[in-house]
Amino acid sequence: MYQQFYNLAAMPFENTPDPRFFYASEQHREALAAIEYTIRLRKGFVLVTGDIGSGKTTVGRTMCERLSDRAQIVSVLHGHRDSDGVVRQLLRALNIRSRRGDDHGRMLERVQQYLLAQLNDGRPVVLFVDEAQTLSDEALEELRLLSNFDTSTAKPVQVVLIGQPELRQRIRNPKLNALRQRIVMAKQLRAMSASETPAYIHHRLAAASVDPKHVQVSFSEQATREVHNFTRGIPRLINVACDNCLLLGMVRETREVTPAMVRRVVEDMIPSFNDPTPIEEDRPPLSLAGNF
Repeated sequence: MYQQFYNLAAMPFENTPDPRFFYASEQHREALAAIEYTIRLRKGFVLVTGDIGSGKTTVGRTMCERLSDRAQIVSVLHGHRDSDGVVRQLLRALNIRSRRGDDHGRMLERVQQYLLAQLNDGRPVVLFVDEAQTLSDEALEELRLLSNFDTSTAKPVQVVLIGQPELRQRIRNPKLNALRQRIVMAKQLRAMSASETPAYIHHRLAAASVDPKHVQVSFSEQATREVHNFTRGIPRLINVACDNCLLLGMVRETREVTPAMVRRVVEDMIPSFNDPTPIEEDRPPLSLAGNF
């Protein structure tokens, strides 16, 4: 609606995991590097967790885009309650032909044959599991069992688990010890700092502009501070606030967002901003080899 007024080629603050708008903050770079390292060196499992709206899915989608020419990336649907559901979805996603009478063991054999063939062709399979906290323990264990297909020298399948913080807590349960021991790297995303928020806002505006070198809308320093204060650095809430600020700016025919405009937007949108997701400061930002 306001794209023409600000000379934008796209909406800059949509809450979709679009890799074009990936902002490489230090923690998001670390998360992406952890995923790429695990996949490129065929290490096995990597875990990325974060609160709602922390940008973890965007990290995952960026990974998919960057590595799509080197690996076959398969999205595993969330919410599976049993092992059969996981295996049947893999068969469909990988276009593996199966027979109606195949039992669980036979389906796994078909998956194993496919994975080993892909490995020999130099194009390993990566399972991208978003919202992994919605999987049952049985479904998570089934993903772990895929590591039994490892050869003496290589891992034919890599698994990226992305989920909310409770997933990290669940994996600490002794029942999932075997899965935890397969995770070679884990990253916890936190909200953005006060210094990262203005850079994040400018990055998205530049990425969406017709001419990224001459962005025709800006947030004053105090305005970005207000955005950070109200959203506590949660990317999803930053997007909502900034999107509404741009709409208000168009109505007022101004190309600079002021602190008063931010406060007006927040007042209109309460309760969206009055109880943001709490930030846990004691979480380890990066864990190695299951130490989380």
